[in-house]
Amino acid sequence: MKTRIYLFTGFLDSGKSTFINDTITTTDFCENEKSLLIVSEEGEFEYNQEQIESFNCDIVYVSNEDQWTYEYFEELKAKYNPTQVLIEVNGMFNINHIIACSLPSDWEIVQVLTTINAQTFALYIQNMRSLVFQHVAHTNLLIFNRIDNSIKKSFLRNNIKAINSTCQIIYEKEDGTVNTMEDDELPFDITAPELNILDHDFGIFCMDALDHPEKYEGKIITMKGKFIGRDKQLEDGFVIGRLAMVCCEDDTSLIGMICEHPSAKQLIPNEWIEVKGVIELDYDPSMGGNVCILKVDHLKVVPPLDNEYVTFD
Repeated sequence: MKTRIYLFTGFLDSGKSTFINDTITTTDFCENEKSLLIVSEEGEFEYNQEQIESFNCDIVYVSNEDQWTYEYFEELKAKYNPTQVLIEVNGMFNINHIIACSLPSDWEIVQVLTTINAQTFALYIQNMRSLVFQHVAHTNLLIFNRIDNSIKKSFLRNNIKAINSTCQIIYEKEDGTVNTMEDDELPFDITAPELNILDHDFGIFCMDALDHPEKYEGKIITMKGKFIGRDKQLEDGFVIGRLAMVCCEDDTSLIGMICEHPSAKQLIPNEWIEVKGVIELDYDPSMGGNVCILKVDHLKVVPPLDNEYVTFD
């Protein structure tokens, strides 16, 4: 059997150490395993080495990311011979370097888990977007902790999904209980039969329609975006979209919706348009569920927006 590696990423004070410690000491994660914990960050929480080792888990410390080498992992394999390895990654280390590092032939990274302090996320996404991108791009499970009533979960979720659309997100309140997206208010009245999507709400609308298409069936939608290109399945289909900045201006992710209108053949790529139509649902085998199709009745070319990038605030 391969030795399984679990990477725990996140910035300082994001709750990584507490999450790892709880995983080792309060669950059966280490049962019938020979575990190794590699720690590369010293935060407020300190591991109790005696307690950790009582769960058949050795613990070692790394002070420099240059130590992440094939030779180092071979040394660990020879000394500890673990069946699973937990690596707490320093928030300022280059995660791409660690993931790309050559490993012993029977070692394999099987999961990346990321913790984020929801109360400081806005500061990081505004000022350290490239570092946030590193932490989020490879993660399989992301935990937002310390959620309170002042924080919009849609802001958290949509910024993450723009970087990594496939990761699972869990929201935890300050008391550790799990929260959900259902109590989060959208910036438009979802009960109204007609929605005029404001430019700064484009991303929130498209992401929510992707997650919950049934909520929008039969609704009349008006919105602006770029003509991205023709749809490969629908004869008169095309994609209206805008770019979300996931790392920098050179690294963006497309967010948009499939539309249908006879004028699709005449549209020019990257031309800004305004569309108005009715949402219908269509089953998409690749998605394993329904997707929204905007059946456009009115289409016109409009001037480009001053800020073409999608935001989620």
